[in-house]
Order: sequence, then C-alpha cells, then structure tokens
Amino acid sequence: MNCRRIAFAILAIIAFFLSTAVHAQTPLLRQLAQEDQDSRTGKTIARTDDERRKIVLGFIGKGELKGPEDKFDAALVLQHTGMDFCDKQLVSKSADNYLIAHYLFISAYEGGIKEARYLIAASLDRYLSMTEGYQKYGTNREFNQETGKEELVPIDRNTPDSERARYGVPPLAELLKQYPEQAPRKKTP
Repeated sequence: MNCRRIAFAILAIIAFFLSTAVHAQTPLLRQLAQEDQDSRTGKTIARTDDERRKIVLGFIGKGELKGPEDKFDAALVLQHTGMDFCDKQLVSKSADNYLIAHYLFISAYEGGIKEARYLIAASLDRYLSMTEGYQKYGTNREFNQETGKEELVPIDRNTPDSERARYGVPPLAELLKQYPEQAPRKKTP
C-alpha cells in the first residue's frame, strides 16, 4: 500500500511538470505583448511594432509557441500589424497577419484564455476590413480623414446578433447608435 502511494505521488509530480512544461509561457512573448500594449498607451518602447512582429513570426515559424498564453501573446502582437494610407484608404502592411492572429486567438480561447473571446471577432473583422472592404461583427472602426470622426467599416448584414453576442460584441443596432457606418467601398479591379 505504501508503494502504491509513492508510485502515485511520483506519477502526480511527473504529470505536474509535464503539464507546466507544455503550458509554460515564453517570457519574451509575454514581454513583446506587454510592449505592444504599452505602445498603444503612449509609453516609449525600445522595439517597434515591426520588430516585435518579426520576432513573433519567428516563434511561429519555428513552432515555438508553447501553449494558450503564447498563442494569445503572439496574436496580440500580430493583431497590431501596421497600416498606411494609400489614396485616402487604410491599407495593411500584411493583412494575413490578422488572419493568423484570428486563428491564434481561437486556439488561445479554446485553451482557457477568456480574454481572447472578443479578439476572435475583432481579428477577423480587421482581416476582412483590409481584404474585402467589410467586416462581419462590427468591431472595426476607422477615422474618417475628412471629418476626423470614427466610423464603422461597412458591416455584413447577414451576421445575426446571436453570433455577435457569442464573442461579446453588441447588437448591430447598438453599434450603429454609437458610430456611423462608412459607405461600402468600391472594389478596385
């Protein structure tokens, strides 16, 4: 009986170390995500968005994301891939990064990171806004360069409010009360 308890204790210790090793958070990714957030609040950060993004893509390319926390941190950095104006319209430096972030947020959420819930919708909206000229949920706003006011990127009317609610996004009518919606964008041939 005593041997069984010892064996069970040893197995429990091994299982604990294996589970923490699998779900350990990479300190550099945590730091990059914190720098990303700090830069959004006006703090001076040594690394640029581009530098952080390159490091994150290196982690992904090498298969070095260890668990849900790493996926969340990597997605947060990719979600803030830069944009530039071209012919009075915002254009992403790499719209595919938003789609990668979307899938990483889904995986992080499924792994227990509840903060990823809203960001699942926001990352898909950002990707669609930059590639298709519309968004699905209504999380993406842009400043109108002429009026200086925030406007919603055109929203897909086929998305039901129940699907918005799944990701913590308010109903469409509520969104439209808060911000005007841009006119649909003209597709360039």
